[in-house]
Amino acid sequence: MKTKLSISGGLLVSAALLYFAFRNIDFGKLAEIYSRVDPLIVVQVFFVVLAEMFLRGLRWKLLLDPARKVRLWDAFRLETAGLALSNVLPLRLGEIVRGTFGSGLFGIPVVTVFATILVERALDTIVLVMLFVLAVRFGGITGGVVGYGGYFWVLLGGLLAGLFMLIFIDEIVTHHFFSGFFRKFPRLTSGLAHLALGVRAFHSFRSAAAVVALAAGQWLLDALNLYLVARAFGIGDVVNGFKCIVLLFSTVIAVSIPGMPGYFGNYEFAIAKVAGSWGVNKEVAFAYATYLHVLGYVFVTAAGMVFVYQMGQSLSKVWAQFSGKAAVK
Repeated sequence: MKTKLSISGGLLVSAALLYFAFRNIDFGKLAEIYSRVDPLIVVQVFFVVLAEMFLRGLRWKLLLDPARKVRLWDAFRLETAGLALSNVLPLRLGEIVRGTFGSGLFGIPVVTVFATILVERALDTIVLVMLFVLAVRFGGITGGVVGYGGYFWVLLGGLLAGLFMLIFIDEIVTHHFFSGFFRKFPRLTSGLAHLALGVRAFHSFRSAAAVVALAAGQWLLDALNLYLVARAFGIGDVVNGFKCIVLLFSTVIAVSIPGMPGYFGNYEFAIAKVAGSWGVNKEVAFAYATYLHVLGYVFVTAAGMVFVYQMGQSLSKVWAQFSGKAAVK
């Protein structure tokens, strides 16, 4: 029942946002707008998406290596498969599948693997908020989500505090002030030790800097795709590099709201709304949003599903095995 309610709620949210995104759109104009786009942009977007997925896989490898050295290829294909499954199955199931399959493939405790995924998500948010603040500051951008800047600083502070607690969990457990308490709960202490392995990469300045740089590079590649497609639609003079980061931040907020797999509706509504606030024609803004979304969705999902079936799995097997776990989570 909980699974059905979660899925139904997400579908309703996405349906509502799709309605608002489609509302008052002249579909005759959409066809004309799409026809003017240079098809070579598809090739450019493909290679940028591929580079972004490579950075994701490399970052995950660096986070996993302190627990056990893993192959970049394995980290890359599991990362891609996880994103693909989240694109086609509800409940963000891909992350749970990635963590569980990763634990079995790498021979690393499941708590440690999920700790690396938790660090990924926290670091993604921290880096994106910092890029957003810099874009607003140096791009002279006002209005929209910019007006909630104070909340973003609170969010950033909370995430940094949580990340630092994870990084220094070993020191906290062994500190004389807390060690007596933790000795009374050996299973908890053992679990925290496995959790600590997931953030051990941050105990080295070199590996920590590399992980942060890869996170920044990943987001900047996403912003680059936004800019390349904006130029293809003839709005590159309005949607410049700084505004692409703001657009990216807006889409991340939108897809954090429960929605259908792939977050169709959430994504289009966010981009069309924000780009429209900068004076982009509503049909052009909507065409731009859908073009971006469909291209990224197709590339990631196609590659990821190849890896899923390569591992001897299928959508039906994954859903049967993990849907209950996702609902509990």
